[in-house]
Amino acid sequence: MNYQSDRRTFLTASTLASIGAITGCGGNVVSEDMTASDEDPFYISLIGAQLYTVRDLFEVDPQATLAALAEIGIRDCETAGLFDHSAADVRAMMDDLGLVSRSGHVRLPWLRDDATFASTLEDASTLGQDRLYLGWIPEEERAPDKYKALAELLNKRGEEAKAAGMMVGYHNHEFEFVEQDGVTGYGILLEETDAELVTMELDLYWIAHAGLDAGTVFDRSPGRFSAVHIKDRTASGEMASVGDGLVDFKALLPQAQYAGVNRFYIEHDNPEDPIASIGRSHSYIMAEIPHR
Repeated sequence: MNYQSDRRTFLTASTLASIGAITGCGGNVVSEDMTASDEDPFYISLIGAQLYTVRDLFEVDPQATLAALAEIGIRDCETAGLFDHSAADVRAMMDDLGLVSRSGHVRLPWLRDDATFASTLEDASTLGQDRLYLGWIPEEERAPDKYKALAELLNKRGEEAKAAGMMVGYHNHEFEFVEQDGVTGYGILLEETDAELVTMELDLYWIAHAGLDAGTVFDRSPGRFSAVHIKDRTASGEMASVGDGLVDFKALLPQAQYAGVNRFYIEHDNPEDPIASIGRSHSYIMAEIPHR
């Protein structure tokens, strides 16, 4: 997720209305049990989506957008900002649709400002979230000394989040793995954040884009990861819906669960059709990832 991405796919309220008509955007779209069976991987009955994928739709009409996701079979919605919609209103919409939101993405200024972070914790509590992942940092924050300062900030906010029954975390891109003076930003963050206070959300596209194997990353830092972003990568490096690229999700998702990950979020940063992309990814996971 890149908070500076251009808004290239803005869809109007009328388009959203048509989505609502197609999917039947009334209440209680999802009513079945959201608890996985003993035989199924955890992610099968609580597969989620990062709402950054549908950010333009969500801004215009969150009710219709959430209803469309529920119709696909999405259960857990990771927020990427509320776009002036109140946390209470969004929570009510999710409750009506049988959705949950267990985590959200936050921005660096929200972590740096005491009052803003306190408000962010309040909104997270209203939504039912217990994880807040820093979603992106600008280029000027990517030097080794800056990563050390960021680790200190995450530890500080992690203490405050813990007091509220939550945890903060970090979501990667590829730039954290660029070596500088013999170290990487990601290595600094892993080493200098307290594992009891700061967790990691591994983005499977960006790991592949950095030329790394996600399974190896899991193995090197056991217990540090609580969530993954599920997004595919083509041979040419383009982001793709799950199943349309080369990432081996059949191996990675079970391995992620074994490593302790219990949150799985479909995402695509700039799809041509956000709802269709999430639907394509969800269908592939349900049909192709091994489960009984």
